[in-house]
Amino acid sequence: MKKLIYRFLAAALALSAAMSCHDFLQEDPKGQFMSASYFNTVEDVQTALARMVYNSMDYYYEGKCLNMACRLADDICASNYKVLEVFQQSDGEQYVFTNWENCYESIKQANFILSLDGTVEGDEATLKQYMGMAYFYRGYAYYNLVRFYKQMPIITDIDPHPDIKSSTQQAVWDQVVSDITKAEELLPTSWGESVMRLEAPTVASAKAVLAEAYLNMAGYPYNGGKPYYQKAADKAKEVINGNYGVGFDTYDNIWNNKPDQISKEALLAYVYIDSSTEKNALINCFMPAEYSGWYWFMPEKGFFRDFPEGPRKEATFYTTIKTPSGDKAWDDPSRSVPLPVYRKMIQTPAMNYDEDPWNNDDWRYDGKEIALRYTQTACTYAEAIARATGSPDALAYDLMDQIRQRAGLPVYARNLSGDAFATLVVQERAWEMAGEFTRYSDLCRLQMVEEIHNKRGSDELVGSDYTGTPTKDTYYLPVPASEVLLNKNLLEIETGTTE
Repeated sequence: MKKLIYRFLAAALALSAAMSCHDFLQEDPKGQFMSASYFNTVEDVQTALARMVYNSMDYYYEGKCLNMACRLADDICASNYKVLEVFQQSDGEQYVFTNWENCYESIKQANFILSLDGTVEGDEATLKQYMGMAYFYRGYAYYNLVRFYKQMPIITDIDPHPDIKSSTQQAVWDQVVSDITKAEELLPTSWGESVMRLEAPTVASAKAVLAEAYLNMAGYPYNGGKPYYQKAADKAKEVINGNYGVGFDTYDNIWNNKPDQISKEALLAYVYIDSSTEKNALINCFMPAEYSGWYWFMPEKGFFRDFPEGPRKEATFYTTIKTPSGDKAWDDPSRSVPLPVYRKMIQTPAMNYDEDPWNNDDWRYDGKEIALRYTQTACTYAEAIARATGSPDALAYDLMDQIRQRAGLPVYARNLSGDAFATLVVQERAWEMAGEFTRYSDLCRLQMVEEIHNKRGSDELVGSDYTGTPTKDTYYLPVPASEVLLNKNLLEIETGTTE
């Protein structure tokens, strides 16, 4: 495992020195990675690929790129950026820019790698896989942009674009599908016993991202409807029925504290270990203050109270906080933030939560983040097929039965209508994926932001009296002010795309 990290990160750090951090949209040709003439072999492409992978890992590092996923999602709120919960977003806020910058840096790196296709020598099969990774990470970057911003530019080459206009969300979703489809064609079904198996995307990863893209495109604002629900179901089913070595796993295996032991649920994961210069600080975002954590992310009280009791809830939350003076309940008023702790999001070998977790002075940890997992794909299939055809099929029931039984809950009644079944799946998905930064996108695509907001109590960390009233215009973030300052055309929509 460490060979992979050393190999990738050493190359990444070398490239960091050679690479400009200038804003993507004000790109200076002198600030490219290096001249393309430096990259002559497949091994050189692997070096460039290392920096792109590192940047994608950085999306989950420290949580700053994930803050916007907390916006009015009931499964998670952000104590560090309460402004996230207000429906009067400022384009000058830091959280608006951080995600944007990270995603466009990944896009820039992917574009550079793709520009090398056909110009380097070496094993064609390996080069094909590397180009598949570049398409995947570019598509995944656009996927992480379009779910949170109202408009953004589409850039697929390495030329400067100082005057580029934005494209609509609909056009960007089409770009996501285009890139991930190409990745699906080029990526391997497996990386075998190579250390690449821990993090590198595969055909199954691409299919699963396509399923999520189509699910989003079926709803608001793309509004593709039943044909896109069917596409989502078809792609998810390819993962479920394919021979990719993925499937349901136990909670203990999914959320184990061993960074190099990846659950078979993982369809896309990021591993952070001791040899990395940037260990996982996202864990500290969930770590309670009693354990020297930042405690940025935690569930809302209402969501936690409605969460069904059983093994899934026990695997998801810590409800007792250990302190030198004795145990405290999660809602003890003496706590700095009296809310439950996301147990599954703070698993690291550096901590012993059964003994003295308060003896901790770290803020970066060995650990891993599962960005996409099999249970999410299973829920996508179940919801999508029910909405596409008007009724759940046997596979949809079987998948949800397995999820419910693992959680210690009774299975769904049979003969439900498509709408009734899909509604149950959406709520099950919220509980199953709690704290994993998926809920807000679901609320937006289903136009449920207002409904969930109206259920919010005044006793929440960010109460309903503070947030204001949501509207469709405030679902998504504006173009960052710093980008508009450099290029006012970003406020305009490219001709040929539609609102």
